[in-house]
Amino acid sequence: MGWFWGSSNQDDPVKKLDPELREFLEHEAPQKYVPTPATPASNEPPKTVETRETPVQSSQSENAIPSKPAVPSASLYPDGRYAHLWKTYKPPQEQQSDMSTAERVIEKYKQRGDTVHRAAMENCALEQEDWAQCFRTGNWQKQLKARVTMCSEENSKFSRCFTTQAKFLQALGYASSFEWDEEKEERIQMHADKLYHEMLDYENRVKEAQKAGLEPPPLTSLFNPQAPPQPKSAAPAQNLEIPGGEAIPTALKPSRPLEKLTPHERELEIRAHNAQMEQQKLYVQEATPFMKTQEEARSKRREKATSWLGETIGRWVT
Repeated sequence: MGWFWGSSNQDDPVKKLDPELREFLEHEAPQKYVPTPATPASNEPPKTVETRETPVQSSQSENAIPSKPAVPSASLYPDGRYAHLWKTYKPPQEQQSDMSTAERVIEKYKQRGDTVHRAAMENCALEQEDWAQCFRTGNWQKQLKARVTMCSEENSKFSRCFTTQAKFLQALGYASSFEWDEEKEERIQMHADKLYHEMLDYENRVKEAQKAGLEPPPLTSLFNPQAPPQPKSAAPAQNLEIPGGEAIPTALKPSRPLEKLTPHERELEIRAHNAQMEQQKLYVQEATPFMKTQEEARSKRREKATSWLGETIGRWVT
């Protein structure tokens, strides 16, 4: 008697709707509604839906797997930390190989000044500490005097140490080589500090001799102590004492007039100037092959532009 009571599937809610409404819903629905058969409840856990990968997805997933390890070889963290930062890291050897000769020379020229000043600051650490402690030590009277005078004595002592140590480092060839040698540069730095204190010791002995009314100690060269003392310089009209018999270069531009410098400071100015000239020659020799290559390439461009546009316009363009 199913025809009397209707269909046995009483769970279809759409069947109870008005026929016109049902037709409208079927027309507007993206997919035709299919009633789901009633399934008996069971205590089994729901099964996980397994997704099948298409051939395109599987090939993409295989290509997504990197052939190299995710952690760069230069990274210090094998677990992958900061891997995004280590991707762009290049060892110094590779950076030097990627850098052209001219860029390397320019970079070395810029870095040398900072390196020399840093080493001079290290050699004058005690003088800098004395200048800093001048404002904070002593009773209130000493601190008041320090604020009024701005510790001019300690400041001048530190300033002279810094500028003179830098010149000693430059004269001895500190950081002049393109290849950094830690032991060599440290020896040069220690030697520069030693020569500076030898200069101060000689000046103190001269002051003590003048106070006692005695002859000043013999003037010897700091850079060449075995050289015989020569009281007169290569310019007799100036009557300047220069230890070691150093000749005054014509292109010398000292920080102060030579007449206002001590004999050892004059020798230091000349030595630093000569070392600077040698350093510039080294830079030129290092960059000469690159400059020659650039000049040859420019000549070829000029010849081609001249043949196309004429000599006047070709020279102006190139």
